[in-house]
Amino acid sequence: MLKTISLIIVFAIATVDLSATSMKDLFTALKKQPVTKVDTEISKIAKAAEKKVNAAYYPSINIFANYTHYNSPTNLRPLDPLATAKLNSNGDPLPFSQTIQKIGIKATVPIFIKELASLSQKVKYLAKSAQFKKRLNFLQNEAIIVASNASLKYIDSLLTALRVTRKSLIKTESNLKISVKSGRTPAIALDKIDEKVNQIDITINNVNIKRTALLSNIVKLTGIKLKAPVDMFLNKKIKKDNFFALKPLEEVVKASMSDYKAAKEKRYYPKVALSLLWSENYAQHDVKYDKDVHRGYGYYSLGISMPLFDKTLDSDMQLKKIIIMKDKMKLQKTKNELASEADTLWKQLKLLLNSEELKKNTIKKEENLLTYAKVAYKEGRMTEEDYLRYEDALISSKSNYYEAVSQKWQTIAKLAVIYGNDLEGVIK
Repeated sequence: MLKTISLIIVFAIATVDLSATSMKDLFTALKKQPVTKVDTEISKIAKAAEKKVNAAYYPSINIFANYTHYNSPTNLRPLDPLATAKLNSNGDPLPFSQTIQKIGIKATVPIFIKELASLSQKVKYLAKSAQFKKRLNFLQNEAIIVASNASLKYIDSLLTALRVTRKSLIKTESNLKISVKSGRTPAIALDKIDEKVNQIDITINNVNIKRTALLSNIVKLTGIKLKAPVDMFLNKKIKKDNFFALKPLEEVVKASMSDYKAAKEKRYYPKVALSLLWSENYAQHDVKYDKDVHRGYGYYSLGISMPLFDKTLDSDMQLKKIIIMKDKMKLQKTKNELASEADTLWKQLKLLLNSEELKKNTIKKEENLLTYAKVAYKEGRMTEEDYLRYEDALISSKSNYYEAVSQKWQTIAKLAVIYGNDLEGVIK
C-alpha cells in the first residue's frame, strides 16, 4: 500500500510564490489544493450513486401526448357491442376515427423488488470506501510533503557541508601557492587541490538538481514555492491502532458481498409493480356522423414477474462470486504486506534514532581529526592524499548523519499513513 507514496503526483498546479514558516502551513495549503478537492468530488459521486439506487423505490410518473393517423377507422378506446348499440340508438357519434389525438399520464409504482435493498447497501459500502480512500490519499500526500521536506533538509545541510569543505580547500590552496612559489612543494599539489574543488562543484550541481525536483513536489501538492526547508519537530508519538489503509478495501469486500446478494435475489425473487394510466382521447370526424369525439380512458394493473430461465443472470451470479474472492484475497494480501512493512518500519525507526546519535558524534570526531590533519599537512608531516581523505571523511560523516535524520522523518510519515495518524498532529 505504501508503494503509492511516490514523489510523482499527477495533479500539476500553478506555482504560487508563498512562504511557509511551519509544517502546519504546508498541511493547511494541501487541504485547499485541487489534488485534495478531486478526492472530495469523487466522494460526492459515491454519495450520488447511493441516492440513484434509492430513487428506484419511488414511483415513475410520465405524461404523454401523440397524434396518430391510421389507414382505416380505429377505436379511441375498447368498446363492447352493447355500448355500440346504445350509442347508435341515441344517435351519438361512435368513437372510431382515422385521426386520433391522445394526452395523458402514466405511472409505475414498485411494490416489491427484493434486490433493491442489497444494491442500496452495496452503494453505501462503496460511499464509505470512497470516504476512507479520500482520507487515506490525504494522509499519503501529507507523508509526501514530510518526506520531501526531510529530503530537502538533508540536501541543504549537505550543500552547506560541501561549501564549507570547498572553502577549506580554497584556503589550503591559497597557503599551498606560497609553498609552490618558494619551491618547497611541487606544482602538481595545486592540481590535486583544484581537482578536488572541481569534484565538489560537480557534486553541488548534482545535488541542486535533486533539490529542484523536491521543491517541485512540494509545489504540486501545496502551491507553495519554498525557499528553504521548514523545520520539523516531533509533537507526539505515532498511535498504533488497526491498519487504516485496510479500511477502504474492507468496505469494498462488503460491497462485493452485497452485490452478489443482489444478483442472487434478482435471479430467484419475483418483482411486483403497480401500473396506472389515464388518457384523454380525441378524434375528428367519427365514422358514422362525421362528428368530433372525446373519450377518457384509464386502467390500473398489479403485475408480477419472475425469471424461470435466464442464463445471463446465472452467469452474473458466478461473476459476482469471483469478484468477492478477488477482493478478499486483495484485502488479505494488503494486510500481510502492511503487517510486514509496519514491523520493519518500527525496527528501522529504532535503529535510525540510535544511528542519528552515533553519526552526530562521528561528525565531532571527524572535525577534530581534520583540524589536526590541516596542521600536520601544513607542517609537512602528512601527505596531501592523506589530508584530502580527512576532508572526504568529514563530508561523508555529515552526509550520513543528515541522511539518517531524513530517513527518520520518512519512516515516521509512512507509519502515520499505515495507522491513519494525521501528520499535522504528529509533526509540527
